[in-house]
Amino acid sequence: MIFIWGSRGRAKSIENGDFFCPECNGRQDMDLMHVKNWFTFYWIPIFPMGDLGKYVECKRCKATFNERIRDYDPESQAEAFEAEFSIAAKRVMFKMALADGEIDDAEVAQITQAFQNIAKREIDPADMAAELEMARNDTLTVKDYLTDVAPGLNDTGKELVLRSAIAVAKADGNVDPEEIVQIKEVIAALDMPKAYANGVLAEEGLATI
Repeated sequence: MIFIWGSRGRAKSIENGDFFCPECNGRQDMDLMHVKNWFTFYWIPIFPMGDLGKYVECKRCKATFNERIRDYDPESQAEAFEAEFSIAAKRVMFKMALADGEIDDAEVAQITQAFQNIAKREIDPADMAAELEMARNDTLTVKDYLTDVAPGLNDTGKELVLRSAIAVAKADGNVDPEEIVQIKEVIAALDMPKAYANGVLAEEGLATI
């Protein structure tokens, strides 16, 4: 008499929920599947022999992913990056204004306007005053602020930061040598292509690098 035995994996849903599905490019319902290895006798599962792991299955497209995909939230990540970018851009503009050792009302007004364009919201003057005081005592450099955000910026975002810095430097009617140094540091920290940066500088009436 011939006996036929073996093993095979069987998946069972142990949790329901929703997640951001990369295949569907949006939030979808999902099942968290638990896979166990079962002993089979004549292809009939008899008893489980061990765990094979877990995976997430999208109910819409049926694509499967590592269970860590549940922690993936591009919308929250984008919001966090935008907040970090806004802070970095604001600090860079204050660094630019303080490059010559002083800051006047025209420069504060330009920073406020530039930051409102970046943040797309009204800025409380009290917040700007507090930021200015922080900037006066800040030991971090332009590079320190831009190193983390620069890799996540496209060329348009980098250009926005550079033009905002230049606008602040020009706000008092004169771009000092110290401000030119800061502008070059901004370009370097943003890792902008030289030709692209020179195009912006030329349009702004500044010497190219």
